[in-house]
Amino acid sequence: MTVAHLSDLHLGYDGGAGGRGRAEDFVRAFDAAIARIAGLGAELVVIAGDVFDHPNVTAPPIAAFSKAVRRLRERVPGVLVAVAAGARDTPLDPSHQGPLAVIGALESVEAATTAVRRVPLPGGKCTVTLVPHLAARRGRALRLEPDSGARWNVLVLHGAVAGGPEGSRAATVPLRGWDYIALGSRHTRAKVAARAHYCGSLERIGPNPWEEAAVDKGFLTARLDTGAVRFWPIEARAAVSLAPVDAADGGTATAARRLSEALAGVPGGIDGKLLRVPVRGLCPEDLAALDRELLASVRRRVAELRVDALPAKSR
Repeated sequence: MTVAHLSDLHLGYDGGAGGRGRAEDFVRAFDAAIARIAGLGAELVVIAGDVFDHPNVTAPPIAAFSKAVRRLRERVPGVLVAVAAGARDTPLDPSHQGPLAVIGALESVEAATTAVRRVPLPGGKCTVTLVPHLAARRGRALRLEPDSGARWNVLVLHGAVAGGPEGSRAATVPLRGWDYIALGSRHTRAKVAARAHYCGSLERIGPNPWEEAAVDKGFLTARLDTGAVRFWPIEARAAVSLAPVDAADGGTATAARRLSEALAGVPGGIDGKLLRVPVRGLCPEDLAALDRELLASVRRRVAELRVDALPAKSR
């Protein structure tokens, strides 16, 4: 049996003040992943949290998720999509279940919003144990055991496990006995044990996506009989971080010239990319002038622009 493992989709991400049209990137990446999974014929798809970027998500991201699942179900009849809520899916008000209550009502979708849930597949061949964010926050008080009556056991947990690459506040989960442990909350993939993995996000996200410029994005599949795990890349938005442009000795004119030279030297150009521009030695007024004269036109060409003002080098 093959399991496809996704996490940290962040559907509904708006990119903030520096982004433009980034919400479509996350839908596109999810659609591409689902199409790839459908081609693989995986019977079980698990999503380890942060399906949406925030709990008050609007209708379009929910509709995008629903359409993708419907296309998957049409190509793989009998598929199950099992989802554990992440921190971003969980409302601050515990009386509200958030958007996962909506998608959990869809055909072929099972979701755990606040408490641990066990979802058996027909025939007893596999049981999926879903641990959402609120349950994982119990940390070392959380005790989980596989279903002894199932042939295969899959654990889906949004958070950290003891012994993993996260902090000390981690769930105590016996790694033995589980045929696969699908983890979420990290945006880069990581192996915790032979059968326990973070798959990472499908897109570059967060306050500094340039840290992930060289990181491949995608999802994992796991063969429950052999334990073989494979990474499947999904094309993500390219991120470029320029070397600091030093303008301390010439002001705005020097900064504009040096920045233009740096932009012209970007392999493949800057269009459609996530661009970070560090500028050293300009006062706020000169930086505003540079924005009006050059960066405004750059901003129209890129998907996201961040300008970092750095202090002049000490002499």
